[in-house]
Amino acid sequence: MPKLADIRRLLQGAGLLQEVLGAAPPEEPDSRQEMAPAEWEIDVTGADCDSRLVASGHVFFCKGAHFEPRFLAMAVEAGACAWVAERSVASAVASAGLATPAIPAFVVSDIRRAMALVSAEAWGHPDRDVVCVGITGTKGKTTTARYLRAILEAAGRPCAFVGTHETFDGLSTYESPNTTPEAPELWRILAHAREAGLSACVMEVSSQALKYDRTLGLHLFAAAFLNIGNDHISPIEHPSYEDYVASKLKIFELTDHAVVNLGTEELDRVLDAARRAGCESITFGVAEGGGPGDSGMGGGRATGVLREADYLAWDVDAAPGSTAFTARTPEGERRIRLAMDGAFNVENALCALALADLLEVPQEVSASALATARVPGRMETFASADGRFASIVDYAHNDISYQRFFEAVEASWPGARVVSAFGVSGGKALDRYADLPRIASAHSDAIVLTSDDPGEEDPERLLQLMAANVADGVPYVAIADREAGVEEAFRQALDLWRRGERVVLCLLGKGRENYLYVKGGDIPIENDGDHAERLMREAGLMDSPPAAPSEA
Repeated sequence: MPKLADIRRLLQGAGLLQEVLGAAPPEEPDSRQEMAPAEWEIDVTGADCDSRLVASGHVFFCKGAHFEPRFLAMAVEAGACAWVAERSVASAVASAGLATPAIPAFVVSDIRRAMALVSAEAWGHPDRDVVCVGITGTKGKTTTARYLRAILEAAGRPCAFVGTHETFDGLSTYESPNTTPEAPELWRILAHAREAGLSACVMEVSSQALKYDRTLGLHLFAAAFLNIGNDHISPIEHPSYEDYVASKLKIFELTDHAVVNLGTEELDRVLDAARRAGCESITFGVAEGGGPGDSGMGGGRATGVLREADYLAWDVDAAPGSTAFTARTPEGERRIRLAMDGAFNVENALCALALADLLEVPQEVSASALATARVPGRMETFASADGRFASIVDYAHNDISYQRFFEAVEASWPGARVVSAFGVSGGKALDRYADLPRIASAHSDAIVLTSDDPGEEDPERLLQLMAANVADGVPYVAIADREAGVEEAFRQALDLWRRGERVVLCLLGKGRENYLYVKGGDIPIENDGDHAERLMREAGLMDSPPAAPSEA
């Protein structure tokens, strides 16, 4: 267990420490056997940036645009042994009269780097005992991570999970505030996983986490790079595509093994970043044609590039509710079946298979797990008894995911009429305002524009921005109320079904989320999955409850 003196030495050694306030200067003994002042020999038992989580012996970080000095007072009262802040925040605390000599304050030049390094030390570097696997990409992180989690659990190796919608640390399961949490919470999760006896943790790693050093100092046994697209570009995310790419590539600095999709954009740059970081690279890819020797390969890349893939998939057969493909791996060829719709999930499954092989899971176990694994809110399909009506719920929310989603719908439901309901998040990924209605227009017979976490933005204004990009000739309505929008889309789809049409209702963006983020906070909503299923049952379209999707 580290001492407070160790935290000071860590910050000083990293070149981050500018000043120590509120405590007598520690001695600088030539040997660790010499005594330091008693206050510096306090055990450090954890670290937090949320005052509500502080316990005795924790280091508290004063960070964020919304930090208030009273949060520090709460942390001190809860038993914090020290606090860390940048100069401007420390000055604000002093001005508020809350700076106290009872515990020392470390004034640092970079609160985020300090937070990451100190949190790892305070929580005892649990990544040395828990094998961590990180997955990044513009699209597919959640499904790939869930696939790998299902494989490990099938192998008798339950693991911690850090994802966009859910976190499991071995002690409890809770809703994730961010795809990848702030450093103190990330290290707490790993410490809890170690405490619970878990041997592994599968985590989604966001570009924001990499950019802002939430994962600094973390060791990943393996890191997967799925894809990169022109997304998350906005004043509050990434100022440019270059910043987005550069942030994503930082994942290779954390790992020994890089698992890379040969179908990704920026492939040469991705592979070069992995090489420069000293990673062993394992590659995967999906061929469009009938086999590894076919002339037509995915992503417009040369046949030779994909032929070199360590894991190659081809002969993809998509059907409602399932997808099958042939995989060539270092162990030979194997037919893999997925319990999910969408040919794009082949890439996710192939990546999970490669990661599982690295973790020494037998391939027959991996194949069996993939055959039953489903992800709530991801290509979740509710079909009518007569097979002519389907509601598909998916978290698709950017241009890559929209294109893949609609291609999957058309492959599995050829000739069906399509009614789509979706929105955009306010204030970020501004390209989506045009991209999503443009792509949906090309694949939908009717559109309902509605809300999807408008945040601080006026929902009506977002509807107007999207409406301006709906293609001419595609009928649409705009309804800010999400639940009312879903019901209108269902009504239109039901009318088509009653006229004898085969119909697919597409509910995009929110998946299984039970809230809508609006100005002033979250408001509860019926999630799209429950809503679609209820409407179909009330209309007599479904006779019996479907099997619940496994928590893959």
